[in-house]
Amino acid sequence: MVVFGTPKRTSAISLARYAEIINYTDYAFFGFSDPGNDNYACREIWTQPQRDNIQFHLSEAQSEIEKVIGYPLMPKWFAGEVHPFGCNILTKKTNVIALGIKATDDVDLASVVNLVPDPATVTIATALTSTDGIKVYYPDTEIEISPSDMEFSAGSLVISIPKGRLMKYELRDNPVTGRLSSTGSNYQTTVDVKRHYNDASAQIVAVWPHGCNLTCSSTGCSRYTEAACGTIVDAEIGEISFQFATYSAGSWTTTRRICCRGNPKKLEISYQAGTEELESIAEMAIIRLAHSKMPSAPCGCDVIH
Repeated sequence: MVVFGTPKRTSAISLARYAEIINYTDYAFFGFSDPGNDNYACREIWTQPQRDNIQFHLSEAQSEIEKVIGYPLMPKWFAGEVHPFGCNILTKKTNVIALGIKATDDVDLASVVNLVPDPATVTIATALTSTDGIKVYYPDTEIEISPSDMEFSAGSLVISIPKGRLMKYELRDNPVTGRLSSTGSNYQTTVDVKRHYNDASAQIVAVWPHGCNLTCSSTGCSRYTEAACGTIVDAEIGEISFQFATYSAGSWTTTRRICCRGNPKKLEISYQAGTEELESIAEMAIIRLAHSKMPSAPCGCDVIH
């Protein structure tokens, strides 16, 4: 089974959200020295190793909680999960959202950031009408930048990003004194904007160990497969039923099984599962567990224990 996602440790709680929860200004948390930092009780400037450390422990804490509850605390795709043949299948992860695989489109690459206002803005002409699945990244990386708002205006997607979250990529490893917020060259000037969504064209693959004639195929000993689509019978427990079908022009058409030699040996199921919106009680559980696992208290004032 393949779990799709960035190899960099991530959490359902972004670093920007974490800073907000512990009452930290974006500037101080992401490494800027800014006069506004003095307005916060928590004003000590974080460094990149400290941010990496809390990111690691947030991810680790979330993973431990997910092992207990049986589903991801953020939407996640699972591809090619293997199950013995059966009319109804229970996926390994519960809280199933959709059947299909993860797909990614480039909305705009190296999009220019307007740093004059704060929050800064990114404006992209697009035919999209929904912000679902839209993510902002440092160019050519999988490192996310968290926007504060996204909206459509006059045929364009307008993304707002607090300037404190836009440390220039090459300068993210800031000194303990921080980098001056008043220096324009300290800010990231371009970002990649991408959209992640569910591709329903690949849901279930039925697998036989050989071709339909009970022998090896003409290209050698290889498995024989047929496509199938599924129906979510009970999302909460991950119950799926399936039918043999073909996908074309955005829809499935059921078919009779072509292979004449009995039921398939196994089914390979691809699906998305998890929590689509993290509740505050879950956020606090992740943060408290993360803090308990850290060798020393997080930087700054008295944060959540």
